[in-house]
Amino acid sequence: MYSCVFVKYLWKDLDKKRLFKTLEKKANLPFCPAIGLEVSEGDWYSGIIERVVWDNFEKVFTIKVLDITPKEGVTAELLLDVAVKQGWGSRG
Repeated sequence: MYSCVFVKYLWKDLDKKRLFKTLEKKANLPFCPAIGLEVSEGDWYSGIIERVVWDNFEKVFTIKVLDITPKEGVTAELLLDVAVKQGWGSRG
């Protein structure tokens, strides 16, 4: 199994100038992650993988996935609430 930390940025605005939260999910995969792949676990979905970095010291993959940006009428706070209910953890 490969230890992985999925990272997703939640932006406060559509033009990605103000970061609202960094979301994180730890998971073990039976294969190496790859760009373009999406991973699911119950109600949790990673989103499309954009970047994969192997940390040889920690023996873990850090996986950056597609960001979340608010749309008109949908706030970053509401998107955070939904993401947490789906299994993402808030890091900052």
